[in-house]
Order: sequence, then C-alpha cells, then structure tokens
Amino acid sequence: MTEATETAEATLEAPEEKKICMTTFYKILDSFPARERRYLIPMMTKVQNEFRFLPPELTEVLREELNVTRAEIYGIISFYPQFRIEEPGKYIFKLCYGTACFVKGAPIIAQKLKEKFSMGKGETDPSKLFTLEFASCLGNCGAAPMAIIGEDTYGNIDPEKTYSDVTDNYAL
Repeated sequence: MTEATETAEATLEAPEEKKICMTTFYKILDSFPARERRYLIPMMTKVQNEFRFLPPELTEVLREELNVTRAEIYGIISFYPQFRIEEPGKYIFKLCYGTACFVKGAPIIAQKLKEKFSMGKGETDPSKLFTLEFASCLGNCGAAPMAIIGEDTYGNIDPEKTYSDVTDNYAL
C-alpha cells in the first residue's frame, strides 16, 4: 500500500449522497503491477465496472496517483463511449444503431423511448430506471432491431411495441 492509500479517507461523497468506498478503489489500483500511465485505461475500466461509472472524485484521485492531467483522463472518457461520468440508471438500455437495426426501426424505438421515459441517447430517465446508450453494432443483424438491457438480449423488437416487447420485463 502506498502512503496515499493509508492516509485516504474511507469514503467520499458521491452524487446523490452515495458513498464511494476508497478501500475498494485502492484495491483496484493495487491489483495492477504499477501505478503508471500505461495502466490508465484498464484502471478506469475496472473502476467503472465496480462503481458503474467514473465518479469525478475518483478520477481526480486516479489523476494524482498516476500523475496524469485532467485533460488526459477526460480525453479518454470523451473518446471511448463505454465510459460514464454520471451514475447510470438501474438498467443500461443499449440500443443497436448498426445499419440493419437502423433500417429496421432503431430510430423509431429511440423516439418511443424518449416519449415514454423522457430520455435520449446517453441520458437516464427521471426515475433512474433506464439509461439509454446506442451501440454501433451488437453483432446479431439477423435479429434486428435489437437491444441489450442489463444482461438480457432482445431481438426482432417491434418498433411499435417497444414497451410490451422489452420494458415490461422490468420494474417500472
């Protein structure tokens, strides 16, 4: 453990008063051979896998630990669409926007989700149940249009029945 690990507070305040466990955060950093810039993206990935997003408080500590700039961290966050800096909804609604899904109704599904849940691409609905993300391709064009919600995959979604086909399976 580093001196910073030993002196760090046990928790940090995060959005919506959720506690961020610094012990868990430092265990993630300690799982790498060194605290070097070359591990920045894998560290960010592991942190997000643990906390579901990259809390600004943790990106600041990560920046200090790896001696990188804020611009480097936020450059990575803005370049790679899988990184989030805001806490997502309970379920990530990943809508395929590849060519086959687009042609078979993905834009209609996105519009219906916006109407029903008041969320667009990259947004979370007010109840914090769903966060809508677009994927360039989910690799199952024969089942277009398709989406992944949480760990469940849905194919051949009827754009006119988006709610009964997909969202009715989740506590609304």
